[in-house]
Amino acid sequence: MSGIKDQKNIAELRKRLYERDYLSDQNTDRHQLTEASMDVARGWSDVKEVKRMPLPVAPATPDFENNPPNTVAPAPVNSKRRSIRLIAIFASLGIFLIVAIISSIYLFFGTNQISTKNVNISLSAPVSVSAGEVVTLQIGLSNQNTVEIQSANLILNYPSGTKTSDEQARDLFEERIPIQNIAAGEALNVPVSVIMFGEENEEKEIKASIEYRVIDSNGTFFKEAAPIIIKINSSPLVIRATSLEKISSGQELDVKIIVQSNASVVQRNVLVSASFPNSFSFVSSKPDPDYAKNEWLIKEIQPNSSVEILVKGLINGVADERSEIKLSAGTPRSDNQFIMGSILTKADIGYTIERPFIDVTVTINNDSDGNVTVNTGDEASVTMLVKNTLNESIYDMRVEATPKGNLIRDNLLEIDGGLLDSNTNTITWEVSGQSNLEEIRPGEERRFTFTVNPDPNQTTGSFNVSTKVFARRLNETSASEEVVGTAVSEARYSTQVLVRSQLGHSDGLFKDTGPIPPQVDSVTTYTATIEVVGGTNDVSDAVLTTTLPQYITWMDNYDGPGTVEYNPNLKQIKWTIGLLEAKASKQLQMQLSFLPTRSELRRIPNVVGTQSLRGIDRFTEAQIKSEASALSTELSTESGFSLGNGNVVNKE
Repeated sequence: MSGIKDQKNIAELRKRLYERDYLSDQNTDRHQLTEASMDVARGWSDVKEVKRMPLPVAPATPDFENNPPNTVAPAPVNSKRRSIRLIAIFASLGIFLIVAIISSIYLFFGTNQISTKNVNISLSAPVSVSAGEVVTLQIGLSNQNTVEIQSANLILNYPSGTKTSDEQARDLFEERIPIQNIAAGEALNVPVSVIMFGEENEEKEIKASIEYRVIDSNGTFFKEAAPIIIKINSSPLVIRATSLEKISSGQELDVKIIVQSNASVVQRNVLVSASFPNSFSFVSSKPDPDYAKNEWLIKEIQPNSSVEILVKGLINGVADERSEIKLSAGTPRSDNQFIMGSILTKADIGYTIERPFIDVTVTINNDSDGNVTVNTGDEASVTMLVKNTLNESIYDMRVEATPKGNLIRDNLLEIDGGLLDSNTNTITWEVSGQSNLEEIRPGEERRFTFTVNPDPNQTTGSFNVSTKVFARRLNETSASEEVVGTAVSEARYSTQVLVRSQLGHSDGLFKDTGPIPPQVDSVTTYTATIEVVGGTNDVSDAVLTTTLPQYITWMDNYDGPGTVEYNPNLKQIKWTIGLLEAKASKQLQMQLSFLPTRSELRRIPNVVGTQSLRGIDRFTEAQIKSEASALSTELSTESGFSLGNGNVVNKE
């Protein structure tokens, strides 16, 4: 019954709150306002004691009709409860500070469970070793933490010249060795074997470090050991070189290089490298270089044995100039056998250029540059001018000139006063054939000449001339002395590219239309064929250009290798051929249109302008130029056309 009564009270309350004019229909008692009068003082002197009105006593049971819920007054604040809350807050802050201080002290003094200070790494190795021998390194690792370290990797950094000790002998620069986990309190010893190469007394530095992780952490920790220095106390190889200490400019210098093994085992794949100064021009060597003109790869050297390399070079420089040849021998890199990986030994040899006793100048077609380019098919006139630069006479001069090359043939040499030895292919001038060689006074010159006619059957034309001059002079002690002067010069024959062209009508790749001879106000099409033919040498970057007259129309019909570009503003055709091999030919066909006007009447106008070709001779590195004449409307009679077929006539 109480539940039904409560529901009626709630419904009654809702009506009072939400229904309009509900209270106006009910007999509801309302409180009346009192009209009590009160005196107000105008100053402190007028203040009178005011008798306070008694506060109304709240009813014991809430009266929802006279006191709605929104008019309930807040409870008074308890000051004692507020002070308890402040004390709790300050106590919490104090506890937090105490814990932070204790934790910091705990971390600072290293008494925590994990710290890099508790991970130790040490590296030990011999103080000195011989180059090429196996070196054993000992790496000590220990974990003094109270927890295990995980995913540990040992990292070793090696100096240049370090290789693996296995059969492959790979170059080593950095090595990563997985250790995995190291338990708390565990100590490990990791041995590593490598081979170190270097020069005698050279110091090599090795570094070691460890990186690891700990449980419940994504961070990677790192600890590095103190590096160690290993000294190379001996080298398994020794390199020596001998040559003349003084030499005249223009002479050839012979250098003997000796590579000797001091090792007790066979030395394999030894790379010998030479660095020549600017005054030294490589001529030849025995054995031949394995790379460029200054690298030799020795497959093996037996213990206590040596290998000899003979190098010949031409000296060109000013008097009193000092130059050095720098030599090195060592092991090559595993990825490139012609790049020095580790130098085992070095040597230097020097020479001084002195004033020559005999000055020798060789000219080819009046060019004394030393590297001369001659046009294909032209003869080459070789002149050797020999001058006595001493302050005294020289006697019994003998001059030897040796022309070599694929163009040299006995029957193609024209010699002036000399004698050719066909066995050695050497031309000699001496006193028995020329009496003016018996004595050459100070400052006097002698001239020697011969001519080379090229062999047309050779695809690549070149020859060089090596000249040696011998004579006697009397020195202060009246002893005879041989004086030598030398010179080398080379001639290269540049290629000639032939450009030929012709104009046709319906006899090429395209079908042409229109009348022949051409008629005023009638369109006639032609097919122009341009062919380029290579010479004795390959030609690179070949490009042919030509232009069209204003009255000729480009029909954009063409066929040929390479690329063809047409510039309508300049009416220029550019044919990029690229590489034109020796003796090869390439052809371009293109269709053109001609609409004659009365201004061309009774004339034979041009259809294609002069064709110009440019390229680079790949053998001589000289620029090649060739041209073909312009093409007119006059077609060849060999194609069945009558004479005068290119004359423009009136339209029938």
